[in-house]
This record gives sequence, structure tokens and C-alpha cells, in this order.
Amino acid sequence: MARRAWVLAAFALCGACATEQRTTVVATDTPRRLLAGPSDAQLLAESQAACAGYGLLRGTATFDRCLGDELAARRPG
Repeated sequence: MARRAWVLAAFALCGACATEQRTTVVATDTPRRLLAGPSDAQLLAESQAACAGYGLLRGTATFDRCLGDELAARRPG
């Protein structure tokens, strides 16, 4: 009788260790937030600083060309 009790206890312990686990993933209906890129004023300021850093003088055709190239390179898309 004691042996039968030990066997039943062993089976009960083994059964307790073999539980089922489920994970359910549900998609949300809320749209994700998009990160805003830099503003046009910030892009312009960074581009002007880069062209001035290259040693170009403001108001010259070379500076304006550099500014256009820098703005085009910095704009997303």
C-alpha cells in the first residue's frame, strides 16, 4: 500500500511539471507613432554651417550651389 502511494505521488509530481503554456499575440488597431524628422529650418542651418565649414563665402554662387547640394543630401527620401 505504501509503495502504491509513493508511485501515485511520483506520477502526480511528474504531471505537475508537464503543464501546457500558451502565448497569444494580438495585433493592435492603434497606429504607430512616426518619428518626425528635422525641420526645414534645422536642415538649412546645418547645411549653411557645413558649407561655411568648407571655407565657402556666403552670398557667392559656389556657396549657393553647395547649399543646394547639402540640402538635397540631408532631406529624407
